[in-house]
Amino acid sequence: MPHGAGHNRLRSELSGVSGLSPEQILGPGGEVPSFMALPGPAAARRLAIDCPAAVPNAEVTGDICLERLRLSAPHREQYRRALGIGPEHRLLVLSSTWDRSALSRKDETLPERLLAELPMDRFRFAYIPHPNDEVADPPRPTGFLRPYLENGLIMIPPEEGWRAALIAADCVLGDHGSVTFFGATIGAPTLIGAYGYANMPPDMPLARFGRAAPRFDRSLPAAPQILKAIEDGPPDFDYADALAEPPTPPSARIIGRAYELLDLAPRSAPEPDPVPEPDLLPQCRATTAWHCRIDLASASWTRHPASVPAPGPGHLAADTACRDSRLREGANVLLRHREPVAARDAAETARSILARHPVCRVAGVLTDSEEALIAVEDGIAIRLKANSTKLDLLPSVLYEALAADPSHPLRLDAEAALDLLRRVDPGLTLVAAEDRP
Repeated sequence: MPHGAGHNRLRSELSGVSGLSPEQILGPGGEVPSFMALPGPAAARRLAIDCPAAVPNAEVTGDICLERLRLSAPHREQYRRALGIGPEHRLLVLSSTWDRSALSRKDETLPERLLAELPMDRFRFAYIPHPNDEVADPPRPTGFLRPYLENGLIMIPPEEGWRAALIAADCVLGDHGSVTFFGATIGAPTLIGAYGYANMPPDMPLARFGRAAPRFDRSLPAAPQILKAIEDGPPDFDYADALAEPPTPPSARIIGRAYELLDLAPRSAPEPDPVPEPDLLPQCRATTAWHCRIDLASASWTRHPASVPAPGPGHLAADTACRDSRLREGANVLLRHREPVAARDAAETARSILARHPVCRVAGVLTDSEEALIAVEDGIAIRLKANSTKLDLLPSVLYEALAADPSHPLRLDAEAALDLLRRVDPGLTLVAAEDRP
């Protein structure tokens, strides 16, 4: 049976395509396998070139991995919830294979750049490196991604989860690896960031796919390219030449043929199970620090995860749950929004946060899922009921008003503060307010 999305690769130690070469197929005395399951017509044509002796016992069955992906597609929303993807997010999946032409080798900083560049209110980002990336020559371990994993980057264990991530994806950015090709085959809009044409025959489906799929330009902003790919849909390509989908599913045909080879009475083949919900690596955590820019005049904003301290426009906001002390101590806005505080204690908690963090000018404290208190340094404290998706943003609105004159306290009464805040959340209501202490 095939390994990966068809047979496409050339390797220096083989006389043909990997998986179809006589060195891999024939036994010591020239024996051929009793049965070879081929994923598509392209593999059958190539087998006739590389190892014609095996052709009589080969059959195009389709691909069992693609079959399971198709059967699992109805569980897309379940997989998205497991990955923490909200209905407002577009999930970008970055996939890389392991050789020297792989995307991870051509652009080692791309995962960090994408996490920092994609607006967190619109995008989520998952990275699927090939397991061989850890043991390749030279090795490229992913441990350097730890700060990013702790601030919003999604990664799943290499043993299981990549198929669920593909089904959940809104767009795949990849290379000549099988994960990228599987994603496009099941209908994911796909961008190509690198491609190893030198290691595959030009007439094989993977090489043709690389020429047909749109390219990702690393010199241009990522978000517009991703949104255009989503709008355009998957590349127009004949995927069935590599991964056929015959009327009899591949799992049923392969199981049936195994019973024939064993001279056993045939039995009905069970349908493959859907792929399980994906787990995250234990280092993965929600975003707890971000750079924020707010235009009060147009009531618009952008927020980007901040995994390392860096200068830039706007201001730094963080939750007290952020594990990086550099980000907490450097934040202009600090929130305690991961665990609610009793409403009677919220003002004292906010004032305590401001007192312990000299750089912080505005603090927010969650009191329930749709209610929070915002306190300004030497200024007012107001408790609001608001859209839960905006609660992390509202303290930054008041900070932006303060930043216009950072040498003085923010002189706003509750009415003026509410006028500012309602520019980004018109439906919020005032629960309580207190003047400067």
